[in-house]
Amino acid sequence: MTDVTARPAGKLDIGQVIGGTFSVIRRNLVTFGILSLVLSGVPSAIVAGLQAANIEPDAAFSLRPGYFQAMGYSGLVALITGAVLQGAIVFGTVQDMNARRPSVAECLATGLRSFLPLIGLSILAGVAVVFGLFFLVVPGIMMACAWCVAAPALVADRTGVFGAFSRSAELTRGNRWRIFGLFLLVVVIAVVISAVVGVVARMLTLGRSMNALELARSPAHIVLNLISNALTALISSTGGAVLYVELRRLREGAGPQWLAEIFS
Repeated sequence: MTDVTARPAGKLDIGQVIGGTFSVIRRNLVTFGILSLVLSGVPSAIVAGLQAANIEPDAAFSLRPGYFQAMGYSGLVALITGAVLQGAIVFGTVQDMNARRPSVAECLATGLRSFLPLIGLSILAGVAVVFGLFFLVVPGIMMACAWCVAAPALVADRTGVFGAFSRSAELTRGNRWRIFGLFLLVVVIAVVISAVVGVVARMLTLGRSMNALELARSPAHIVLNLISNALTALISSTGGAVLYVELRRLREGAGPQWLAEIFS
C-alpha cells in the first residue's frame, strides 16, 4: 500500500508520483487493463479505423463524403467513454491507496455517475488551454498544469465542474513547474509507445511495402494501436489520480482517515 502518512506542505516528489502510479497499475493490472481497453483502446481504434476507411487510396488521399460525419459520431463516443474511464480510474486508484481492491463493476459505476460533468470539464478546460496556447504559450501551459487534477477533484471531492477548476488550482499552487516536468515525461512515454507500435506493425507486415494509409488499415496496426492507446490512457489517468492524492498530502496533510472517507 502507498504510504499516505500526513506531512507538512512542501515540494512535489516527482519520483514518488511515478512510482506510486506504476505500483497502483501493477496491483490492479487486470481491472484497470480491462477498463482501459474497453473504454479507451477500442473507441480510439474505431476512430482510427473509420478515419482510414473514409480516405480514398489515391495519390492525393482525398476524403470520402461520409468522412466528417463518421469522425464526428465516433469522436463523440470516444469523448464519452474517455470521461467514464477517468471517473473509473480515479475511484479505483483512491480505493487502492486505501488498501482496498476495486472491482471492474465498482469502478465502472463511479465512472458512469461522473461522466457528464467530466465531459463538461474536459471541454471547458480544453477550450481555455487551446486559447492560452494560441495567444501566449506560457499561460496555456500554466493553465494546463493548474487544472491537471480538476477531474480527480470533481470525482473525489464532488466539487462540481467550476469548483473543480478552483480546487485544482489551489492544490497545484507552488508545484506547477514540477507538474510541467511530469507532463513532459508522460509525453515522452506516449511518443515511445507510439514509435514502438509503428516499428512492430511494420515487422508484422512481413516487410511488405506499404504506404501510410495501407499500414493504418492493416489488422496488425489496428490491434497495436488499440493496445498503445489503452496503455497511454491507463498511465495518464492513474497518474492524475495519484498526483491528486499526493498534492492533497502536501498541501493539507491529508492522511489515511481522509482516504477512508472518500466514496464511503
